[in-house]
Amino acid sequence: MLDMQIRQSRGLSEIAHVRQVRFLVLREPLGLPYEETLFAGDENPNTLHVVAYRNSQPNSQPIGCLTLMPPEIISNEKQQTISVQLRGMAVLAELQGMGVGSKMLAYVAELAQEHRWDLWCKARQSAVGFYAASGWRVVGDVFDIPKIGPHFRMELTCEANL
Repeated sequence: MLDMQIRQSRGLSEIAHVRQVRFLVLREPLGLPYEETLFAGDENPNTLHVVAYRNSQPNSQPIGCLTLMPPEIISNEKQQTISVQLRGMAVLAELQGMGVGSKMLAYVAELAQEHRWDLWCKARQSAVGFYAASGWRVVGDVFDIPKIGPHFRMELTCEANL
């Protein structure tokens, strides 16, 4: 099992590690520039960035990341839910399949349960099986994100809202 630690930050306080992993995994392979690693909303103090580090040492290498956007309240005739978008999830290529991403998803699932959030994301077509293995479900049809490729909306519903 890989020795790793998960830490969180808000807004831009520690965004450099998030951007580093986003670039190596999500942008560079598509030929996109580093400048496209700063997403709209990253600067919001209510945006939560989750970073996995190789170990618990202070100068440890970031090996994975994801971002949780600020919660939104969704109301319908039956109930009110709190919806949170997960985005920018990435694990360094050489560490994929070693449990880093699964641990990060388990970490945010615990946060969601604690805060009664329903999570959703736009998953790349190639990542659907990964999310599904952690209990996420596809909602709707495939759609294209320009320059990035085909995606599906996926959701993980907080058990408290069932």
